[in-house]
Amino acid sequence: MDETDIAIFMLQASKFEFFLINRGRSFIHTVSTKGRTIVTGVNWTRVAQAVEAAAPFASFDFISSGFKVFIETTPQYLVIKHNGQLGWDSDDEGVNSWDRLLSRSYAQLRNNVAHGNKHQVPAPFTYGRTAEFLSAGLVLMDFIAREIFNEADWNTPIFS
Repeated sequence: MDETDIAIFMLQASKFEFFLINRGRSFIHTVSTKGRTIVTGVNWTRVAQAVEAAAPFASFDFISSGFKVFIETTPQYLVIKHNGQLGWDSDDEGVNSWDRLLSRSYAQLRNNVAHGNKHQVPAPFTYGRTAEFLSAGLVLMDFIAREIFNEADWNTPIFS
């Protein structure tokens, strides 16, 4: 996997999260501490609700969407197996809603890419699939911005 592709994905994923947070407070995940409210990321459940309202999951055409991989295969978790060894696993739950797709499949992909394989645990099931996930992630971001927020140009320079 070309490191440039990973870097481009992470830059765009970060920018997309900033885009969503700026769409409204309902898309912000926060925590309160010491009398102030801190933004900790995107509330994917709320984003999923907006997507569901515009494009119902049950009738959505995933085959031609460009991000079908997210409903077919969820990214893996790094886990400690019963024998104490590190390994990869999933929760074997299907993706049956936008909430599950965004909060599990897309968010796990972003986490996997951002944090990487820290212990260099081989994962032969991902060979060739990482590029497919990265491409699907970019298409999913464009779909949400364009179809849900009517903003085809979300990926423009960020000004404060």
